[in-house]
Amino acid sequence: MNSITENLSDKIAFRLCGSKDKSSDEFEVLKYGIFAFLHICMAAILTILFGILTSTLFQIVIISLVAGLMKRNSGGIHCSSPNRCLITGIILSYIFALIGKSLINAKLGVLYSIDVIILIHSFIILYKKCPVPSENKPLKKEAIRKKLRKNSFCVYFVCIILFIFNILLNLLNLNLNSLVLCISLGIYMQMLSLTIVGSKSILFIDKVLLKFKI
Repeated sequence: MNSITENLSDKIAFRLCGSKDKSSDEFEVLKYGIFAFLHICMAAILTILFGILTSTLFQIVIISLVAGLMKRNSGGIHCSSPNRCLITGIILSYIFALIGKSLINAKLGVLYSIDVIILIHSFIILYKKCPVPSENKPLKKEAIRKKLRKNSFCVYFVCIILFIFNILLNLLNLNLNSLVLCISLGIYMQMLSLTIVGSKSILFIDKVLLKFKI
């Protein structure tokens, strides 16, 4: 899968590159951008297909989108290849989607309590850890660290606003319970990946996939 994406991005970049020199900076930038775009498209398609097959389409899509948005800003560990990163993401999103699907029918008070616990624990991790550097993103510049931290907190506080808005909606016999829960779970999934236990879990899945030569 990765080789197909790389070959395709290589060919597209070569056609678009003005210099036609594969060693040029222009070609490398184009190739990386096209590869990233194709990889995102592939991730979206596979996530949607997996969601349809497992009857978790709504949950897995929301959780994946929110977790991906948080990861972009909060950083964290990466798998040893784009393929394994993609598959690990789908596996973890599916686990949290199942959690969300099982909790949505709980009593309103229980649902609120779970949301609050998730949001409080997420805030603690976010405050202590964010942003977490990686080999691909060393985050040496303080300005970049502050920007990513600010962006992460912005996403988090949007979730808080939605949570409060949902409480008001419930008073009017309307609700966004499922959406708010999935957004909270998406944030929580990414926040847990910043912890030691979360990082080790991701590395374990990466090693298992590597043994299967994925």
